Amino acid sequence: MHKLTFTEARKHFADTMQRVSDNAEPVRILRRDAPDVAMIDAAEYDAMIETLYLFSNPANTAHLNASQNELDNGDVVEIDV
Repeated sequence: MHKLTFTEARKHFADTMQRVSDNAEPVRILRRDAPDVAMIDAAEYDAMIETLYLFSNPANTAHLNASQNELDNGDVVEIDV
């Protein structure tokens, strides 16, 4: 993860946002007297929140894991559309 001081982030804010969006790479902003913050692309954030939601239900988690195991084992059916 790329790191910038608060001063560097403020000075290069537009460039930092562009870098985050272009590379889908989070940037940690280091603050002297406060906790650090992270800047991430909104699409990446949305994907993380969706994943957390999908795995928050144990039954859904079991179903997703079983589906992944089937895929890993080659137990798939191809459908022509």
